[in-house]
Amino acid sequence: MAATVGWSLKSYRLRCEQPFVTAAAAAVVALAILPPLAAVGRDLFAADDALALLASGRLWWLLARSLSLSGVVTALALGAGVPLGVLFARANIPLRRLLLAAHVAIVFLPPFLPALGWFDLLGQAGLAGSELSAKLLFSDLGLVLVLTVCFTPVVTALTALGVNGVDASLVEAARIAAGPWRAAAFVLVPCAAPVIGLAGVVVFTLAFSELGVPMFLRVNVYPAVVFSRLGGMDFAPGEAAVYVLPLLLVACVLVAFERRFAGRRAIAGLADRGARGLPLFTGRPFFTALGVFAAVTSLAPLFGLLLCAANGGGFSKLRVWLADAPWNGLRASTLAAAIATALALVLGHALARQARVGVWVDGLATLAFILPSSVLGVGIVAAWNHPSTSWLYGSYAVLVVGFVARYTAVATRMFAGAVAQLPASFEEAAKSVGAGYLRRLHLVQQLAARGLAATFVLTLVFALRDLETAALFYPPSGEPLTVRIFTLEANGPPAIVAALALVHVAITLAAVSGGFILLRDRRAA
Repeated sequence: MAATVGWSLKSYRLRCEQPFVTAAAAAVVALAILPPLAAVGRDLFAADDALALLASGRLWWLLARSLSLSGVVTALALGAGVPLGVLFARANIPLRRLLLAAHVAIVFLPPFLPALGWFDLLGQAGLAGSELSAKLLFSDLGLVLVLTVCFTPVVTALTALGVNGVDASLVEAARIAAGPWRAAAFVLVPCAAPVIGLAGVVVFTLAFSELGVPMFLRVNVYPAVVFSRLGGMDFAPGEAAVYVLPLLLVACVLVAFERRFAGRRAIAGLADRGARGLPLFTGRPFFTALGVFAAVTSLAPLFGLLLCAANGGGFSKLRVWLADAPWNGLRASTLAAAIATALALVLGHALARQARVGVWVDGLATLAFILPSSVLGVGIVAAWNHPSTSWLYGSYAVLVVGFVARYTAVATRMFAGAVAQLPASFEEAAKSVGAGYLRRLHLVQQLAARGLAATFVLTLVFALRDLETAALFYPPSGEPLTVRIFTLEANGPPAIVAALALVHVAITLAAVSGGFILLRDRRAA
């Protein structure tokens, strides 16, 4: 009798493990995202002059202008990044991986840091600057070009991953029948279309939500209107909540587009990593020159920062200016990355296995990622800026909440791609011999350890490069390095600003390099 009862309890426990753990992870994500969104809705409907504010023609003109600028950046990034991705994946380029890494490295930095570097190169007092180049830089065209250079590597990297997943025999057959160019145009690119579509959504999202570069280049954009109502003398959270409505509509459209044309198909495309096969393009010095140009263009602003810091003695008093700023940003980013990775272990697995809860939570997390940080900022202020929650709002905890809300989607998608590479038969076999959900999840964690490590590193880098969320919520006397650099940019010594920017670059590269070493060791093991 006792044995029967014990077996029944064990069976019940094993049946409850998966729904309980998945529901708990989903609840954490919902708690980070839904209260801010609900608070925005509450303040929106409570605003007496909401209709009058939304009726402003200048507001909608600014929104259309911001959407147009983001669209141009996306089109240019796709136009340059897709061919580069195909070439880096399928061309016989010497030092191909090194050039690709140099080209992509700029993605891991806050975009306003490369903008600072371009200013040090092309500003009126820059190395190659003139009055004309400075005027060009501080304009809509300058904004578009800087953001295009910053975000094209996103398209390049994702396209290269998608193209590498195309069956090598299919590509070889197309190359023999139609030649390399037609094979690339009619086989590689269409097969990688879901991944390329995802890249386009990511670039548009990053360009539309970017605040640091437009504010540095003195270009007015719509998200800056919302941001300005949350800080400084223009603090007006109720008005900001009204301005958030058009951004919510734009984000919902982007989420619908992403789930219709990319979504799980993009995850499957990234997971399907077939053999690279023979290079599609061979013996072309032009391709090598193009790869070198892409790498040099990405690294040029870092060279500008280095020259500015070295020539102005920016490294001499660096320790005084740094203080605790690197540690302030690193600890919040690390904690947020750890939480997001733990959530991704559960939710990424559910998404890869197409569980309903994984799909729904992924949609909510994707919405939070696509929304400009100022939207979540308005919501977090409205939801948590109260005496009863001062323990949260007045500490680093609110910064962690903001990072988790924004980047859980990144972590979930990254780990889902890793899980999708594992045959589901492994888990089915474990289940058939009585392994519960937690044991199967542990098996997945062991088999996809490199993917989980990559998820942590990528989420950490995203949090480190986030200027907007950090600027809104950092606690008093706890200024992160990104915020310190951006604050000093207006009135601080240029050499010091450049030196601080290079420190941030060094920290980011150290995180990426450490992740690469960890992944290599995991692969060897």
